[in-house]
Amino acid sequence: MVRTGKHFSDKNHIIELMAKNDAGGGYGMKDNSGFRFFREDLCDRCGICFERCPVLELAEDEAKQEIQALIRGDTGASLVLQRCVTCNICDLVCPQHAHPYGLILECYNEAGKVQGLPHMAKFIFPNEPENMWTTARVLMGGDELSLLRSWEDNLKNPRKEVLLTGFYNNLVPYITQTSLLDELKPAIAGSDSMFGMGEDAYRIGFLEEAERLGNLAKQKFSEMGVEKLYCFMVVEASMFTDVLPKRFGIEFDFDVELLDNWILDRLKSGKIAVSDGLNIKATVHDNCCGRYMDGILPDTTREIMQRIGCEVVEMRHTRENALCCGWAGTVPTLFGPTSGNPLHTLLNLLQSLYLRWQEAEATGADVLVVPCPGCYVFLSLIKVLTNSRLDVYLPLELVQMAAGETPVHKNEERAWDILAVTTNLVLRWAFSPKRFFPKPVEIAKPLPEARRGDAARIRLLGMLYHSFLVQNHVTRSLIAFAVKNLIAGYRAYLERKKRKMIGTRANAT
Repeated sequence: MVRTGKHFSDKNHIIELMAKNDAGGGYGMKDNSGFRFFREDLCDRCGICFERCPVLELAEDEAKQEIQALIRGDTGASLVLQRCVTCNICDLVCPQHAHPYGLILECYNEAGKVQGLPHMAKFIFPNEPENMWTTARVLMGGDELSLLRSWEDNLKNPRKEVLLTGFYNNLVPYITQTSLLDELKPAIAGSDSMFGMGEDAYRIGFLEEAERLGNLAKQKFSEMGVEKLYCFMVVEASMFTDVLPKRFGIEFDFDVELLDNWILDRLKSGKIAVSDGLNIKATVHDNCCGRYMDGILPDTTREIMQRIGCEVVEMRHTRENALCCGWAGTVPTLFGPTSGNPLHTLLNLLQSLYLRWQEAEATGADVLVVPCPGCYVFLSLIKVLTNSRLDVYLPLELVQMAAGETPVHKNEERAWDILAVTTNLVLRWAFSPKRFFPKPVEIAKPLPEARRGDAARIRLLGMLYHSFLVQNHVTRSLIAFAVKNLIAGYRAYLERKKRKMIGTRANAT
C-alpha cells in the first residue's frame, strides 16, 4: 500500500480490505443483548483505527488506550464516543478486520435504549412533526411540492425501474428540473418517510430500526416488481448493496446503480453532449458512504469533472480518507451528559461543517463538487453562514452547465430555509420534553403536517432570513464574524477537553 500523508492511494488495496472485512464476520451477530458487529476476537488492540481517524488523529499510545477503553465499556473515558462523525474510516483501515465502527454503533445502540434521544434529534425522524422534511416544505413553492407529491404517488404503482429520490434529495427537489433526466423522470419515486432505508437510524445506533426499515424496503420493492434501482444518493445505494446485506443479512433481488454512474455513461456515449468545457477548478468532497460499493463514487465524480472541462484539485483529506461533510457531527452530541443541551449539537455541527469547508477553501478551487444531496444542503449552510465565495454544486448541475443548460441552482436560498426550520426547533426546545424514545417509522404513511404554530414561526423566520435586513453585506459579514469566532471558541473547548481526558487516562495507568 502506498501512503502519502493522510491519503491511502492504492484503490485495489482498499477494495481487497473491504472484501476481507466482509468475509471476516460480515453479518451482524445478534444475541439477547443486541447486535454484535465488532469482532473482539480479531481485535489486537493495535489502535490503528483511531490513530488514522482524520477527526481524532491520536498518537499511537493514545489510540491504543482509546480502543481498550471502548472495549472495556468505559464509555465515560472514550474520546471516540464524544467526537465520532460516523465516517467508518476506522473499519476501512483496521488490519484485523475487527469492525471497530461496529463497536461504536453498539455503544450508541445501548445508550439510546437507556437514554432515548434529545429533543433536537426529532429533526431527522420523519414521523415527528418537527422533522426537517415537514418543516422545510412550509417554505417550498408549489412547483417543488408538486414534484414531491408525484414521486410519492409513483411508489403506489408497479414499475420495473425506479429512480429513488433519497430523503435528503427531497430537501432540494428543484435539482431534477433538467432535460438531462427526461429519460428517467417517469421512474422517479420516493418518500421522506422511507428514511433513507434506515441509514440515519443505522448511523446513530438505532440498529433494530435500521433492520426493520431494511425489511420493509425489501417488501415494498418486491411488491412493486422493481428490477433496476437507480439512486440519487449513495446513502441509499450503499444500504442496499453493503450495509443491509452484509450487516443484517437482508438481500435484494434488483440491480442498484448510482445516478452519477448513469450520467457518466451518457457522457461517454455522447448521449449527453458537452457544448463547452467549463474551464474551472473544482475540488471534490467524497461522501462517507462513498467508501462502500467498492469505492466507485470518488472515481466516477472525478471522471465526470474531467469530461466537462474541470481541473480537479484535491483537499488534504480526500477519497477513502475524506472527512465527513460535518452533518454527522451532530451524532456524538446525541448521547452522554451534555446531550440535552442543543448548543453543543449546533456548535459541533458548525465546527464539523467548517472543518471540511476550510479544507475546500484551502485548495483555491472555484467550486466545491458534492455528489450527495445531504452534504450539498449542509455544506451550503456553512457557506452562507461564513459568507464564503466558494460555491457548492452537485455533479448534475455542472453537467447541465457544460451541456448548455442553466441549472435551477438555489442552494443558498434553501440553506437559509434550513436555518429557519432549525431556529424554530431550538425555540421549541425550551418548551418541549427534553428527551424522547423514537417510534417506529412507517414508510407507507405520509409525513405529518407541520403544527400551525411551527408553520407560522417558520414563515416569519424565513421572511426575516431572506429579507434585506439579513441579505446585505454588513449583516452577512457580521454573521460570518460571529459564526467563525463561535467555532474557534468551541474548537478550543474541544481541544482542552481532549487533552484533559488523555491526561487523566495516562495518569490512571
